[in-house]
Amino acid sequence: MENLFQSLSHPDSIMFLISVLFCFLLGFLTGWALWGSRAKRYKKEAAKWKKSYDDLTLDYKTQRELLDLKEADLVRAQREAEEAKDQLSAFYQDKAKWQADLDTAMGETVKLQASNSSYQATIEDLNNQLLGLKARNAQLTKAAEKEGTALDQVSQMQSSFNATLNRIGSLEGKISQLIAENESLRAANTSEDQQLTAMQKSHAESAQRIAALEAKMNALVEENDSLHAELAGLKHSENVYESAPPAEPKPVIQKDKDVITMIVTPSSAKDDVLGAIGTKIPAATADEKDDLTMIKGIGSFLEKKLNSLGIYTFDQVSKFDHDFSEKITEAIEFFPGRIERDDWAGQATRLATIKREDPEALTTKAVFPNNEENLKIVEGIGPKIEKLLNDAGIKTWEQLAAASVDSLREILQNAGDRYRMHDPATWPEQAKLAASGDFEKLKTYQDYLSGGREPDQED
Repeated sequence: MENLFQSLSHPDSIMFLISVLFCFLLGFLTGWALWGSRAKRYKKEAAKWKKSYDDLTLDYKTQRELLDLKEADLVRAQREAEEAKDQLSAFYQDKAKWQADLDTAMGETVKLQASNSSYQATIEDLNNQLLGLKARNAQLTKAAEKEGTALDQVSQMQSSFNATLNRIGSLEGKISQLIAENESLRAANTSEDQQLTAMQKSHAESAQRIAALEAKMNALVEENDSLHAELAGLKHSENVYESAPPAEPKPVIQKDKDVITMIVTPSSAKDDVLGAIGTKIPAATADEKDDLTMIKGIGSFLEKKLNSLGIYTFDQVSKFDHDFSEKITEAIEFFPGRIERDDWAGQATRLATIKREDPEALTTKAVFPNNEENLKIVEGIGPKIEKLLNDAGIKTWEQLAAASVDSLREILQNAGDRYRMHDPATWPEQAKLAASGDFEKLKTYQDYLSGGREPDQED
């Protein structure tokens, strides 16, 4: 030990120790500087990503608030449309009543005019008789003056003449009364015509109000669709949120020359659906509820509408036939033909079978077929387009995912005019998700699409 300390006390040993200590300090300071620089860079990147995430979250909340406000405006506009519809129905009921009263008054007027004509003919006949009697009286008077005879006959004729005059006076009084009644009816008809004119003016004002309301509702629906599309595009591009629900169909406006009717919810279709529950379609309760969103084409929004109609289970959906699908389409205000095109009944049948046989295997993947050559799982591709793609050498999901949109458009254009209307812009993306087995995202993406197109690509 003493030798060790003696060796350390040697000047060379001390210099060596100082060199080692200096190198250690130098290495430590260099490592500290390098680590601090990298830590600062990582902190800046983390702050940048956090700011980006905060901005996206704030933008999402803002868009959600705007969407809620627009939906509230749409509900209010629908309520105002219902009130206008009720007012218009009451107006037409009053109009029908007034028209019936007017028709009755016109009938009475025609009868009075006929009676008046009859009385006028009677008066003319009596006047002719009066003239004849006057002439006869004049002749008898002259004969009596000349001959001094037939005084009794003249007296009798005068009595008859006076009776005829009395009868004519009575008839003239009755005719005056009828004329007065006729004038009263004419005045009443004029008043009813004025009321009818006022009603027609009110009807025109109501029609203008409904037209303005219709324009406002269409504007709200378009703005609502735009917000849905913008919000869904933000979610899809950043992969942060769930996809937006499908846009609600616009309210239907029916017009003819006398009636303007705004149909917000077809109650008759709802009544038919509710009447079929328990007979044509088995009944179910909320406690038996299945996750209907596992069916391709049904999102949370449509699931709530189906639940409100008493449709809760896969077994119920599997019983949908053509006629009942049309009733459901009207009742939930969905796109015509979409239920059968997406094959809700077939999907529900498979899911119901899996639920009975192996509930653990009940996943979204079970909705889609395992055959990678089944191109029809891509929304927008049917059997005929699948055959076109197969003839062009595209037979699997991977081949479709690798195909360019321009080449797909060229295949459709070469097939003829009937195929040029289809837009393959989303087909490779759908095929890519199917090929990778990510059926959860595929279903979410297809629920967002409308007929295989993104909402902002629709005409």
